[in-house]
Order: sequence, then structure tokens, then C-alpha cells
Amino acid sequence: MSSSPPIGVSVADNVPDGTAERPRARRLALVLHRPPGRSMAWWLDPIWAIVAIVLPIFCFAAYLNQFNYSLYNASADFVTWQTFGLAMFSATMLLLGIAIGRGLVRRRDMIVLIDPDRATKVLQWFGWIAIVAYVLLLGTLLYRFDLVLELLRGNAAAAGLLREALGRIPGVTSLVQFGIVYLALLSALVTLAGYQMPSRIRQIALAIIVLTFLRSVLNSERLALLEILAAMFMIPIAYRWRPSALRNFAPFIGVGAVFAAFAAGEYFRSWQYYRLFFRSYLDFISQRFAGYFSTSINNGAGAYLMYGRHHSTPEITIGWISKFPGLRTFFASEDESMMNQYLQKYATLEFNNPGGFFSAYLDYNFVFASLFMVGLGILIGSVHRSFQNGNLAGLMLYPAVFLGLTDLIRVIYIVDTRTLPIFLGTAIVFYALRPMQLPRDRFLAQVASAAN
Repeated sequence: MSSSPPIGVSVADNVPDGTAERPRARRLALVLHRPPGRSMAWWLDPIWAIVAIVLPIFCFAAYLNQFNYSLYNASADFVTWQTFGLAMFSATMLLLGIAIGRGLVRRRDMIVLIDPDRATKVLQWFGWIAIVAYVLLLGTLLYRFDLVLELLRGNAAAAGLLREALGRIPGVTSLVQFGIVYLALLSALVTLAGYQMPSRIRQIALAIIVLTFLRSVLNSERLALLEILAAMFMIPIAYRWRPSALRNFAPFIGVGAVFAAFAAGEYFRSWQYYRLFFRSYLDFISQRFAGYFSTSINNGAGAYLMYGRHHSTPEITIGWISKFPGLRTFFASEDESMMNQYLQKYATLEFNNPGGFFSAYLDYNFVFASLFMVGLGILIGSVHRSFQNGNLAGLMLYPAVFLGLTDLIRVIYIVDTRTLPIFLGTAIVFYALRPMQLPRDRFLAQVASAAN
């Protein structure tokens, strides 16, 4: 099926009281369907992504840590056979959960029907919500444009001052993440349904991309750029990119692209301060890039050895819950956080990632942490299967879930505060669009019946 078949969606005209009913207007539905027989790239499978990409990088960074931990002010190399084994066990529990999650969702090729007018309205609403949230977040910088200029000149202190100057409003400016939902939905509609973007939708998309770029620079959020790239290109890569050598090696090329983006951002963020301590920028940036991974592993391992096994209050894996109004008192501790205690005593606050494979074991006892990793894997596996099936929710969620999967060395992104608006926004979009989802064989049978 190379193009969407003409399926009519009936829309009743407004009929005044006392008049005869006029014929119903009919317009074509948007029909989302994946090309039959087209296999996805191997690395989009979460199990292969972890086994062939994430874990090899983890092992290399863990090995490298013994040589560079002192460069980042860590007091010791905490990557022992015990902590390394714990990380491998954590990864195994995650892989087990993914396998279970995929088994829980039946493999079916789905067809999704969406009212095009409703899709345009939902895109407009979500786009404007994201833009307004961005205006509130970045608008305060108009009064501190001097800091923006200082950042562009390479003033390292300006980056921290800019982050403090942002107009954060809890629960409101977090809605900038609706921009990720917007771009993922738009990508699904354009790629799988041939949606013709009205000019206003295209302009909103461009505005979100530009604002996200500004946020990534001014707030030192490289992850924000990766989020919109995943939202825009994951679906075309999965369903339109034909098998080739380039597609097979794409994730390894992507590591180089991430390094290049990291190098560009770090030049403005910290090079002016560190230039006196390194012979060249390449020497600095290569060590710093590797350091973000190795320090995350060392932090997770060290915090586990020093505090994690005896810490009673979960902090990392329930971050978004602990920030909810009314729930904060149940999860927040009056004491300084365990990770801050560890960083101040044994490492540095600059490199503060807790390590994704260690996070659950810092928050809970061994048994519950292992169950948490299995549960996280079930979530990943079920979303991946929905993405494979072509379900709308899976199409919108898997780009963010996959991105979180690739960042497991540093953090558990999937349960982070920044992902909650993505899950919430996806649920709202699904309810607002009211898509009709049918297995392909049943859909084709109904088309044939209607034609006869």
C-alpha cells in the first residue's frame, strides 16, 4: 500500500432548527500506516541498542575512569569489581524487563485514522502552549542581555548566571516539553500519512526549533537539542530509510555527531576558563567528553559504596513525584541529598550525574531496585512494541524513550522530571485526536467491503 486509501470521515453541517437536514459533508481521513515489509534498523531495537552500543561505551568509560578520575576532582576510583558487577546486573534486569514488555503487547500491524482538521487544531494548541512556556522561560533574559553577550564572549561564569536568570515557573515552564510532543506528532503525520502542513503549522514548528536551540545554548541544555532531533527524525529513520551500510553504522556516526555538537557548545560554556590548563582545545574536549561518562559511572559507584545502601529516602528515581505540590513533603528529606553529600565529600558538584545503571540501587534496597529496573524495562519494551505496531501513542513516545535508553550511562532520563510533560502531553493528544486504530488486515477488509 503505497498511499493512503480514501476513507471518508463524515462531518455533519450545522442545520438550523425546523429545516430539512442537508447532506453530510465528507472529507478524507489521515491514514497513518507503516510501509509493509520494511524492516527497521537493528539499532532501534532497545535490546540491541543496549547490548551493542550502550554497554560497550559503559565498559570503556568504566575502564578509562582509573586513568582520569583525578582530573575531575574525584577522591578515588570507585569502579571496583563489585560496583561494575552491580551495573551489569542492573542492565540484565532492564533487558529482562524489555523482553517481558514486548511479550505483553501483541505484535500487530496497525492502521490509524485521524480527522485532519482535528489534527491541525491539536497541533496548533500544543504548539502555542510550548511557545508561551518558552516566552515565560526565556523572556527574562531580555533584561539580562549583557549575560548573553558575556556567554558568547566565552565568560564561563555567565553560563551559571544565565541559568539562574531564567524565568522558571514550576509546572508552567515545564510545558516547553510539549514542543517535543508537537514535533513527534507532526513527524508521524507527515511521514506515515502524507499530511500537508498548513503554513501556520510550519511556522509554529520553526519557532519551537529556534526556541529550543536558544534554550540549549543559554541554559546549557544539549539534551534539549537531542530531544527535538529524536522527535523529528526517529519515525522517518524507522519507516522510510531503506536498508544500507550507512543505516547499519548510523549510531556510530551519531556518536561522532554528538561529540561535534558537544565540542561546539563547550567552547562557549567552559573553554575560556580551562584553556590555561590544556595544550589544545582537542585535548580538552576529548577528555571532557569522556569525563561526562566516566564521572557518571564513578559517581554512581562511589555513592553506592558510601551512602546508597544505607540511604532510606529515594531521590533519583522519583524526582518528578517529589516535585509535585502536596507530594513533596512525603518524599523530600530535611537533610541534604545523598548525592550532594557524596559529591561535596568525594567528587565535585560540576559533574553530578549519578549513573543510570546505579540510580535505582542508590534509592532502594537490592530487591526493590532490581524490580524497579525490570519495571522500567517493561515500560520500554511495551512502548517499543507499540512503535513497531504503528500505534499513535508508541509513535509519539518511543523517540523520547529511545533517547533515554542511549543516555543510561549518565542518568535514568525516562523517569526524569523533563519526561513527565512528554508522557502527559502524549496522553492528552491521544484523547483529543480520538484516533481509530485497526489491525491492517481488518482495515483492508473494511475498505474492500465499502468498495463493494
